[in-house]
Amino acid sequence: MKKMRSQISVGIVCILLGFMITYQLKSIASQRKSSEQDTNVAQITLEIEQLKKQKEGMEKKINELQTQIKNYEGAAASNDELTKEIVKKLEDTRILTGSIDVQGEGVTLYITPQNTIFNPNAETSTIVDTDLLRIINELKAADAEAISINDIRITSRTGIRNASNYITINEERISPYKRITIKAIGNKAKLKAALEFPGVLDVGFEGCDIKYDFTDEIEVNKYDKSLKFEYAKPIKK
Repeated sequence: MKKMRSQISVGIVCILLGFMITYQLKSIASQRKSSEQDTNVAQITLEIEQLKKQKEGMEKKINELQTQIKNYEGAAASNDELTKEIVKKLEDTRILTGSIDVQGEGVTLYITPQNTIFNPNAETSTIVDTDLLRIINELKAADAEAISINDIRITSRTGIRNASNYITINEERISPYKRITIKAIGNKAKLKAALEFPGVLDVGFEGCDIKYDFTDEIEVNKYDKSLKFEYAKPIKK
């Protein structure tokens, strides 16, 4: 009987030791995983900061080169009328491609999910890509000469689509849970008629507060990426 009790006691002690060892191993593994995650987060944060600095440096260099080009164009345009006309055509092309900042009369549209008004931490998406596309198409049909969404310039090659919990525009992400600002430069009367046309703002955007203001001075930022054509080439006649 004593031998059996002794064996049972030893067995219980072994079970407890096994449990303690298992718990300790799990604890060590959890700490190691947490440490690795912290290291990964720190590394990703550092890489993001480095990329931001590279982007800022490239943008600064682009602005410097554009300033030089404008100086050259200004000097050339002072020579004769033909050169002035060429420079004017070049400027129009830049406006069309969105490669320069522009200003003029137009409309600023604010789309604010009501959940962000009452609860800034809420994440119930009420804005989708198709609603934004509908507005952009109507503004283009009303001869808007420059359009931006959250200061992202809309060009002929701009794509707008849902991606996970975001909406991507020119490969940049905007949140559908926060206020979205759309700017358009053009004839105010035409733009007003486009926005008030049935089915433009009164369809979709459930739970959103929509406001718009018409002013004589709106600024639309340039498209900050280079446009390259690898496949489309002019036809030589």
